[in-house]
Amino acid sequence: MRDGRGLTVTGWVLGGLGVVLLAVAALWGFRGYESVSVTSDSMLPAYAKGDRVAIEKSNGGGLHHGEVVLYRTPDRFDGADVLQRVIALGGDHLVFDGTQLVLNGEPLDEPYLKDGVEGASDAYDVLVPHGRMFTLDDNRADSQDSRQFLADQSGTLPVWAVRGRIIANPAMTLLLTVSLLAGTLFALAGAGFGFAGRTVRRRRLAALTPYGQSSSRAQSRLSVRR
Repeated sequence: MRDGRGLTVTGWVLGGLGVVLLAVAALWGFRGYESVSVTSDSMLPAYAKGDRVAIEKSNGGGLHHGEVVLYRTPDRFDGADVLQRVIALGGDHLVFDGTQLVLNGEPLDEPYLKDGVEGASDAYDVLVPHGRMFTLDDNRADSQDSRQFLADQSGTLPVWAVRGRIIANPAMTLLLTVSLLAGTLFALAGAGFGFAGRTVRRRRLAALTPYGQSSSRAQSRLSVRR
C-alpha cells in the first residue's frame, strides 16, 4: 500500500464493479424499464413520497383497470410526471354517488384505498370516450386527480399521455435501484482510489530522488549552453 499499488488495484476493482452495475441499469433501460422516485403521498398506502418504483415504458396501449401509471400532459400539473391509478377506460360508464364508485353498473372494489376511505367529493357521472382514461389517487382524501377536472372532458385524459406503468415486482424495483445507485457509488469510489494511488506513487518517487540531482542536471545543461 505504501507505493500506491494497493490503492490503484482497489480503484480498478471498484470502478469495474461500478461499470458492470451501471451497464445492468442501462440494459434494463434499453429494454424499456426505468426507476423513478415518487414525489408525493397521493398514492398512499401503496407508494409513499421518496419511494423508488420500477416502471415499464409505455405509450398507453394495452392498459388495464386498476393499473398504476405514470403520465404527463401539458394542461395539468404544469406538465409534471404524475402517478395515478387507472379507474376507467374508453367506453366505460363510471358513477360516483358520494359514497361508492360504480363501474359499468357494478360497485367497484377498491382494497388499495388509504384507510378504505373514498374521500369527500361531489357526485359525478362519466362516460369515458374511447382513447381516454379516468384516473384517481389512492389517497382520495388528500389528492388532485380526474375529479378536479370534470369540466374538462369529464376529467378524462388521453391514453397517449401515459409514459409507463408500474411493475408490481419488488425484486425488479430493487434491482434497478441498486444497480443505478451502487454503480454510481462504486464508479466514484474507484476513481477516488485510483487518484489516491497515483498521488502516493508520485510522492514516493519524489522522495526516492537523490537530493541535489535535479540541480546538478540543471547546472550541466547551463554549462553546455555556455
